[in-house]
Amino acid sequence: MEGLKGLWQTLKQFRHQLPKPKFCPRCKGHNVYSDSILGILPTTYICRDCGYKGNIILEIDTEEDL
Repeated sequence: MEGLKGLWQTLKQFRHQLPKPKFCPRCKGHNVYSDSILGILPTTYICRDCGYKGNIILEIDTEEDL
């Protein structure tokens, strides 16, 4: 039963997190958007600045998360 409580607390933290700023791994620009519909496939991101398209994106942790 303790394991379920820990899992529930972890899920609650994810639900209440603010979105983190996302950056392109190629040009480090922040003009990226998701090209995928939520589902079982990984999210694909596209950078409007350099044309990068891929599943890897950079996220910055805020001071509150550290």
